[in-house]
Amino acid sequence: MLLWNFEVLPDGFWGELFLLWPFGLAAVAAGLLLSRVHPWAGSLAALAVLAGALFGAWWVADSDDRTPLLPVVYESISVPLDGTQTAQVNLTASSGVLALSGGAAPGQLLAGGFEGMAFPAAQYSVRMSSAGGQQTLEINLQGSWEVSFPPQRPISNGRWLLQHAGGVPIDIGVYGGATTLDLDLEDLTVRSLDVAAGAADVAVAMPANAGRTDASFRIGGGRLNIEIPAGVAARIELGGSVSSVDIDTARFPAQGDGRYASPDFENAANRVTISIDAGAGDVSVR
Repeated sequence: MLLWNFEVLPDGFWGELFLLWPFGLAAVAAGLLLSRVHPWAGSLAALAVLAGALFGAWWVADSDDRTPLLPVVYESISVPLDGTQTAQVNLTASSGVLALSGGAAPGQLLAGGFEGMAFPAAQYSVRMSSAGGQQTLEINLQGSWEVSFPPQRPISNGRWLLQHAGGVPIDIGVYGGATTLDLDLEDLTVRSLDVAAGAADVAVAMPANAGRTDASFRIGGGRLNIEIPAGVAARIELGGSVSSVDIDTARFPAQGDGRYASPDFENAANRVTISIDAGAGDVSVR
């Protein structure tokens, strides 16, 4: 179960192991018969049979030529601009890859979709609402987490690729577990960014011409790489028990107590305020 949680075991392992249940009876029989010869011989034989079943299930599940048990799922998103003045986008991902960038086609507020393999228990939902010129989008690709046997991961090898319209002020919330986040916000007008994730790999390119942006990162582990475009000032507050820190102190001199700031932060036309609370992981701000 520990190997499964750390995604060392291949998808389909539990299903293949379940089909090998007769090996359990063989292990009991071997243990009973050989224990009459010597106690340790019975235990050793039972462990050998069980180890063979585990290895066989691993090998079959990891075989390249087996028929995939997971269906390939596609889901497209197309949200028209329709006079939207501001936007709130909340993205939730329990695993897989989530990428957000600018470059939506003319007349589109948000476009893109999901492609990958997913268990039937996984849920994909896109909810939209608008009021007073603000468009709110809730995009969720979490699983239902129903108890089942064999145990199932909610998402496997899934990728959300989304493009947002530039020039529309946007507030972004990204919430995930063990996932990969790739947020290229350089061409977007981001007012606020809130990222909360578990053991995740997060790469963020901050806005280049958004005026003021407030960003908050709460990361349990993994890697956090933040790129700040040239000409953008920054104020950074770093907390938590980070394993490795790499901050460009030539651009953002240290102020003490985990604080860094551009010398011209207060007067800069484009500036970002970054708050980082990270667990055991690597943080880079360049």
